[in-house]
Amino acid sequence: MLVVAIAIFVVGCSGPTVAKGPLYSAEQLAQIEQTTADVMVLRERMLDIPGLVRKGDWNDVRTFIHGPLGELRSKMSTLSRQLRPINAQKEALTAAREVFTHLNAIDEATQSTDPNKAFANYNEVIRDFDAFLDLIPTNAG
Repeated sequence: MLVVAIAIFVVGCSGPTVAKGPLYSAEQLAQIEQTTADVMVLRERMLDIPGLVRKGDWNDVRTFIHGPLGELRSKMSTLSRQLRPINAQKEALTAAREVFTHLNAIDEATQSTDPNKAFANYNEVIRDFDAFLDLIPTNAG
């Protein structure tokens, strides 16, 4: 009987369980989805890089990185800042920085016309980009 009384007291004294709501409102998810769609278009455009490198079109590779992909940094940063919780933001910003580190290395490869460096960093760009996209929510959970 004493054990039951203690159990009731302990359970009764513990704080109420607070139900967690969704991390994102419907509006936030809509904004995230729109920004993600913009980023995905740029991700798809990256598929042009290997062909340009194979052809030795170094000026086109460089122009492509600074032209169409020029807005990628801004869009990835915007998307990162929309993520919750804060550790997801930090992970996304880290992945985005890695993407740009490798894009910069591809840009350097255009100056030295080094296809091995370009291809190696292209593979890393894609890997880091996909890691970034894995952090993006697809629903309210």
